[in-house]
Amino acid sequence: MTKAEYIENLISVNKMIAEDFLKNPSFGIEDLERVQSKMTDLINQLEFWAEKDNKDRFLYELKNYINWVIKNYS
Repeated sequence: MTKAEYIENLISVNKMIAEDFLKNPSFGIEDLERVQSKMTDLINQLEFWAEKDNKDRFLYELKNYINWVIKNYS
């Protein structure tokens, strides 16, 4: 698997997680606000590293966010 394919897979996983947050009634407003804040930070980081064409750091930020979600909400 190439790095680009790996990134695409992580982005797909991230989309599925986001959809689950929105559809899952067990997440309260505080949870959603916390995730929204982290997601905003993630988007800013991904935009920055994409502009710098730094796929390694882009990948790191995306994995870090997904790991945070898993640690806090699984």
